[in-house]
Amino acid sequence: MGKLYIVGLGLTPDLITLRGLRVLNKVKRIFLETYTNIILDGESLEDVLKGKEVIRVGRRDLEDQSGKVILDSLAQGDVALIVPGDPLTATTHISLVMEALKRGYEVEVIPGVGIIPSALTLAGLMIYKLGKIITMVYPKEGIVYEYPYDVIKDNDSRNLHTLLLLELDAEKNIVMSIKDAIHLLYELEERRGEGIIKPHRSAVAVVALGSKRQSICYGSLEELSIIDEKDVPQTLIITSPKLHFVEEEMLRVINNVWCKYFK
Repeated sequence: MGKLYIVGLGLTPDLITLRGLRVLNKVKRIFLETYTNIILDGESLEDVLKGKEVIRVGRRDLEDQSGKVILDSLAQGDVALIVPGDPLTATTHISLVMEALKRGYEVEVIPGVGIIPSALTLAGLMIYKLGKIITMVYPKEGIVYEYPYDVIKDNDSRNLHTLLLLELDAEKNIVMSIKDAIHLLYELEERRGEGIIKPHRSAVAVVALGSKRQSICYGSLEELSIIDEKDVPQTLIITSPKLHFVEEEMLRVINNVWCKYFK
């Protein structure tokens, strides 16, 4: 009976951990999940794995068929599923782990470098000031979801930062930009009118984190809305109403050095 490894790839293939590499070099079969995130540049996955075959699996394999192709492969030996970023941040991967454990298979999860908390810490923001995290999604069938507004409002009341993950579905070619996220926030403000979101509100844009195209910018929502939509993936952090003086200084320094869109 084989063992299932869920291996975090990290933000780019060359950020994979040493333990992750050792596992991938010894397992019988390797699968790569391809729809919950984008694999950025850096060394190619093929170079990192030195030519080992990698089988790509999508939403249909992992959700519609409950990971059957992976679970069935465990009968032949150890299997690894590579997940971009950090494993188990998506419910899809949690479901696969639960199903494998229910069937009596041994499971090991190998962490990877993920957008949480890297986006916050690399921007110079204090991790203990991170409030509830929310995903911004495009309107569905004309319905605009107001929940992000409530989360930002609640985090503001406790002087916490709000990390906004932006909708991403690689299979459907849906990759929300910071520009679109800001426009959605403006629309929510028009609906609610509570003064939470204003063009001069400060925020941090984190673009293509971990790649050669990485950029971290601190400015107003109005300023951040000019960021190139082609540089993906993107993450938006609504900073707390009152920043610590160390955060303020670090943000100014980072913006001057790491922001390629404005100074």
